[in-house]
Amino acid sequence: MPPASEKPVSDPPVSPGRLWAEQLAAGMALLLAILVFMAFFHPALLSAGGKVLTTNVLAAYGWWAVLGVFLQLLVHEIATVLVAYKRGLPLRFRFFPLGAHATAILEDQPRQTYRDAVVGLSGPIVGAVFSVTLAEIYHFVDNTEDPHFFGTLLLCIACVGYFYNLLTLIPILDLEGGWVAPAVAPQAWLIGLVASVFELRNGFNLVLLGFVAFAIPRFVLLLRARAPRTDLACTTRQRLIISITYFVLVLGLAWLGSKTFEELTVAIPRAMSD
Repeated sequence: MPPASEKPVSDPPVSPGRLWAEQLAAGMALLLAILVFMAFFHPALLSAGGKVLTTNVLAAYGWWAVLGVFLQLLVHEIATVLVAYKRGLPLRFRFFPLGAHATAILEDQPRQTYRDAVVGLSGPIVGAVFSVTLAEIYHFVDNTEDPHFFGTLLLCIACVGYFYNLLTLIPILDLEGGWVAPAVAPQAWLIGLVASVFELRNGFNLVLLGFVAFAIPRFVLLLRARAPRTDLACTTRQRLIISITYFVLVLGLAWLGSKTFEELTVAIPRAMSD
């Protein structure tokens, strides 16, 4: 008697924790490889891209610079708290930078892809608006013939905000980008990564490089169908809103950060010489 046919046994699904660990490991390896390559072949570019503010800024402003950074973090965290509360999540204000506050609010809640993405985007959006406002105030009060000391400080704080909020959007846990990433479709990752590479070619930005290095493994995991299509839990409209907002924010913060940093290299010596 021939043996009964056996049903094929499918592989068990990979746990979300393992997928995040694989993405983190692959992203770290990719980023390290790029940095080593640049250290050997483009050291000047790497050195310039690694600076957010020069040491002259801290030397010039001292504790004012520290208070400015604290203010950026505070605005970012308050926005996360208010949006989380409006979404019915428990109101817990804890001063956790680098997206850890969003994680503290969401980690004990049942996963809801769109809600998590909205909470994750809230801090970077409000932080970006705050930074743009500070930069516009600087441009309004700036006088080339009589530069204002504290006006230039506002531009410094804006620059810090651009880079800080961009850093929190890197798509890994426990950064806020890790809460946004599940709502982004593979097609959006492809378009966003291509646009990010073009922006890197136009103006090197070390934080944007970090974003690209960690986003590529995420995209590859989706292409290989190793990571589940969590974005399908959202409606088409929701996926479009999150994807467009996410990559416009990433590219906008990268461009504004690089542009503002270049402006500071002229503005700070001019203000200090007054």
